[in-house]
Amino acid sequence: MINRAEKFQYTHPDSSYYFATQALEIAKANSFNLQEAACLQFLGEILFQQGIYSEAAEKWRKSSFIFQKEDNYEGLIDNYNFLGKLYSKTKSPNLSLEAHKKAYELARDSDNRRGQAISLGWIGGYHEKNGDYALALDCQWSALKILQADGLDELSADIKENLGSIYEDTEDFDSAFYYFKKAYSLNLQSGDSLKLINNINNLGDIYRKKGLLDTALFLSNQALELSRRLQDNYQLSSAYRDMSKVYQEKRDFYMAFTYLDSSRLTYEDIFSSEAARQMALMEALYEVESKDQEIIKLQHIHLVDTRVKILLVILVLVIVGLSLLFYSRHKLKTEAENAHIKYEKEAADTKQRLIEIELRNIQLKEEKMIQDMQSNSKALAAETLHVIDKNRLMEEIREKLKTTLVDDSKEQKKKIRNLIKMIDNNFVRDTDWDDFRNNFEKVHETFYKNIQSLSDDLSPADLRLATLMKLNLSSKDIASTLNISAESLRISRYRLKKKLNLKKQESLQNFILSL
Repeated sequence: MINRAEKFQYTHPDSSYYFATQALEIAKANSFNLQEAACLQFLGEILFQQGIYSEAAEKWRKSSFIFQKEDNYEGLIDNYNFLGKLYSKTKSPNLSLEAHKKAYELARDSDNRRGQAISLGWIGGYHEKNGDYALALDCQWSALKILQADGLDELSADIKENLGSIYEDTEDFDSAFYYFKKAYSLNLQSGDSLKLINNINNLGDIYRKKGLLDTALFLSNQALELSRRLQDNYQLSSAYRDMSKVYQEKRDFYMAFTYLDSSRLTYEDIFSSEAARQMALMEALYEVESKDQEIIKLQHIHLVDTRVKILLVILVLVIVGLSLLFYSRHKLKTEAENAHIKYEKEAADTKQRLIEIELRNIQLKEEKMIQDMQSNSKALAAETLHVIDKNRLMEEIREKLKTTLVDDSKEQKKKIRNLIKMIDNNFVRDTDWDDFRNNFEKVHETFYKNIQSLSDDLSPADLRLATLMKLNLSSKDIASTLNISAESLRISRYRLKKKLNLKKQESLQNFILSL
């Protein structure tokens, strides 16, 4: 049964969840503890892939409890690493690092070399995100040495991919290319097509950064076709974005904008597909829980009925014995007592059913609110990326057109000035902020009310700046989105801080994030 669940894990998660649940029930019925823990771990993976994080964490905790009782350290190590990934997804980096460290320590103490290498890979990824590249490289190198010493080359592809990413971040493109190529070769041997797409995208990006645009374009197009064939929209969106960057370097701005827009549309399709999959999985989860509740209810009713029957038999025997002396009197009394018992039982059953229905309605409302919040958060993120990318591209086009004015003829200069004017107008008339603000208010309902209550002197530009700071964007991305220079951004921050009456030593960023 669990094999059928694994078969549908990525294509039909609702079916996979159903089969895994059936496997879990079989394991429980036969007291197969390790199989039960493995099923719970797999159910957690499915829920995590669909963004249902609280339920995923609960499955992994239950699984860990069983693994710990059975002294199965390998299962415990995997669960700690799963929890680390979950905390990373939910923006809790410190908890993520702590979970991966627990996995590493447990693997080291139990001499689990595979677990040590995988945990070190995740810990290195954490340090890379924090910009601590020396420590990140040390972790990845340690992981690679373990895998090579133990002949676990099939697991080293991810570590080499991580090394390539670190070297790319530090602009050591030759080293980055070397390790991306190594990861590609390993995944090609294992036949892992999904990881191959990411390898090809990374190689294409390195060629682009080294100025080999035709080779970069060829690889990006190869990743694009493979993504379409495997129907992997995440990689498809990434391939579109890489194609846009290459055409931008080639100064073919029409194609660059076309591929960038395709990336945005694909990203929106991902959110729609994920919402549908989550809804299907939630329905499957609800059906399983309803079934469990119905079984418990039937068992309870059966137990109550059995006890009532025993009591009735005893009561009948007593009545028969006493009826020899007090037939008429006790007959009336017995009928009254039976009627009262039946009335109380019906009243209790009705009250219990009403309570269960009310509790389920409350739970469904909470789940709907969580789903809406996640959906709005994803839409807000997608729209923010769209605005930033669009303004960056338009700014680059404008600057390059200004540069060409020096050498072009008078008629060409006139046409180029008109283009620049159109771009300037586009920046001014851009209405994306209206949609962006609507989505932002759905996620942060009281933010504008809170900040406007602190000052009556806030301009629309101040509110735009505060909104982007609330999203914790970098100064570079904020300046690009607002179409201003870094110096203008610094002045705007200073004016906003002054309007909010903050002290000199107080952090404007931390104050905005706390609203």
